[in-house]
Amino acid sequence: MQAILSTCRQVEEQVGAIYRQLASYPGADGRLREIWRTMAEEEARHAERIHLLASRLESVGLQNLKIEPQQVQQLLDRAAEILDDVQQQRLTVGQAIYVSVELEDAFMEVHLSYSAVDSHPDLQTLFKSLAEEDRRHTEALNSYLQDMANDSMLVFADPFEDS
Repeated sequence: MQAILSTCRQVEEQVGAIYRQLASYPGADGRLREIWRTMAEEEARHAERIHLLASRLESVGLQNLKIEPQQVQQLLDRAAEILDDVQQQRLTVGQAIYVSVELEDAFMEVHLSYSAVDSHPDLQTLFKSLAEEDRRHTEALNSYLQDMANDSMLVFADPFEDS
């Protein structure tokens, strides 16, 4: 159990590092930087919540979880790839936004699947809560993308109108 929850914590920490890096990414505007800064802070809180719950569950003797570690390991591996891309500034701002949405969607899927597992009620509550925060992150990023699309809509002059 501790190994799985430790990996969950590592994923949250790594994604927090991605968002901290993106909060100062070249080309990102103030609003986007603030979204990423907020997300980084929340990922740090997620990691801490997982750590505290893991410690508590261990202290009461809970050893086995009905959680498969493959999903979370895949997230950790993907987060490592993305962190490297961000550190090397291989992504455009647009790509970084889409990668952030990809991460949050993957997080939400894993958190929801883990919350549905017949496991300890505190774990179910934690993973449901994390999934809700993932949804809010995706919503904030999608709202930003929508606003950017609305702001950048091209307006063409009528070619038949006299100038």
